[in-house]
Amino acid sequence: MVEIIRTIAGKYMNRMVRVTLISVFEAIFGAVPFVVLYFVLCDIIDKSFNLEKLWSYVYVIAGSALFRVLFSYLSVTLSRADGTLMIKDLRLRLGEHVRKLPLGFFTKTDTGELSNKTLENVNKVELIMTMLLPEVISTFVLSLLVASGLFYIDYRMAIATIITMPLAIGLLVWAKKIMHVRGKALYKSSSALANSIIEFVSGIKFIKSFNNSQKKFDDLVEKMYDFKKRSLKTEGTLSPIMVLSGISIDFGLVMLILMGSYFMIGGSLDGRTFIIFIIISSRFFENLKAISINYVKIRYLMIAGQTIQNLLNEKELKGNKDHVNFKNKDIVFSNVSFGYNDNNVLKNVNVTIPKKSMTALVGPSGSGKSTMTNLMARFYDVNEGNIHIGTNNLKSIDPEMILKEVSMVFQKVILFKDTIYNNIRVGKQDATREEVIEAAKMANCHHFISMLPDGYNTMVDENGGNLSGGEQLRLSIARAMLKDAPIVLLDEATSSLDPENELFIQGAISSLLKNKTVVVIAHRLKTIKNADKIIVLEDGQISEEGTHDELLYEAGLYSSMWKTQENTVGWKITN
Repeated sequence: MVEIIRTIAGKYMNRMVRVTLISVFEAIFGAVPFVVLYFVLCDIIDKSFNLEKLWSYVYVIAGSALFRVLFSYLSVTLSRADGTLMIKDLRLRLGEHVRKLPLGFFTKTDTGELSNKTLENVNKVELIMTMLLPEVISTFVLSLLVASGLFYIDYRMAIATIITMPLAIGLLVWAKKIMHVRGKALYKSSSALANSIIEFVSGIKFIKSFNNSQKKFDDLVEKMYDFKKRSLKTEGTLSPIMVLSGISIDFGLVMLILMGSYFMIGGSLDGRTFIIFIIISSRFFENLKAISINYVKIRYLMIAGQTIQNLLNEKELKGNKDHVNFKNKDIVFSNVSFGYNDNNVLKNVNVTIPKKSMTALVGPSGSGKSTMTNLMARFYDVNEGNIHIGTNNLKSIDPEMILKEVSMVFQKVILFKDTIYNNIRVGKQDATREEVIEAAKMANCHHFISMLPDGYNTMVDENGGNLSGGEQLRLSIARAMLKDAPIVLLDEATSSLDPENELFIQGAISSLLKNKTVVVIAHRLKTIKNADKIIVLEDGQISEEGTHDELLYEAGLYSSMWKTQENTVGWKITN
């Protein structure tokens, strides 16, 4: 638990220690009334209580109350303030860390699970650090002080007071084990539900188009039912244990009365001490029950802390942050092998992509075309071999430095819910308005932007819902033009467009590719007929490479693919 707290607190650990110490002082002053109560009862029983002592006790209690209020105020204020700063820092650390994780992490992590880790779990951790933890520490210290006082007064009665504690602690340990198992299952169910909700909402258009909304909604309801069932099962199992733990603590009072009566009958205990123990121990037992309840809460919430720690422990892609220049540099794959989990995608690939040229990657689905471009951008690290751009080994370069030198235009365009102007400026954050407009003109999208009601200040709906596919793609190309990186990775973007939009975008792409090292993932072979080099992939290996004419002459896989596509040109639907 301490390690998780240290990870979560980060640079604010010292502030958390400060809040803890303040809570301890609050507890110390909270114990003063118990001490005063002891002396008051002694004076009353000894018939030595008088007005002068009364005022002395009043001053002590008033002073302790004043200091307790002060330390309580500081504890609450500082824990909230420091907790807010700590959670802000934690969110920023999580965001920065997630940003640097390889794509492989996101392929194995559901959206709902990641959302839970970065949002819901952080809120739970905030509750622990700002409320529960200071309260538990304060109550625990107060209980220790009271217990020490009871042992000072009469160790036999003190032992009688805490004699049932081993049973209560045993029950708490049992509850902890149950929470460890059931709590994790509950967390997984919560993540599955969150993921199902996101999937249902984001895919509602396609779900309705296939008249499948009821089935998907039933699946969502099933996830909700599973979460409800696990929640009730967890609560139903823990509640009896916590009740038994509370009863065992309360049973300490029964033992205290029985043992006290026995000692009084034997003459080894006076009535004054007996009464003092009964009065003070009642408060002591309340503190113990509060600690046990909060302890179980903290153990449950620490599951959230554990998931955050696990996320922060995910390995980042790191490297040298020195500036690199990929302009006029060849891209060289040397004995490169790579796979997702246990599935090998690329096998001992050796190929050179010449500088300032267009190189096309073609091949059947699953042959490794997209994987090669992902490795060039260092979204992943190769399992074996090396990739060099010029003399730079990509493994030794920070991914951010690589991405400054690489532009990517893929079929699936991501647009943010922001203005068109800001969506284009993603390519270069410090670009002037003139540079943004010039990039838009080169990408053949200035005209349609000018026709919009607010021009460049028009808000883009979520995922570009108020723009056509061709318009979205042209904005993506404008981003790449604005970035003006020396290397361009292009997943053939025109394969799903109508002829008019394809004409616009082919012109935009031609402007984008001037004097660049270009790698194109080709689906329609006629679009890369004039490429300087064509690399044919099959089953993760290079089967052929050369120009269009050379590959047709070889009559291999490329030639077969070309003939197949040529034969489908006149294909039409018939009744």
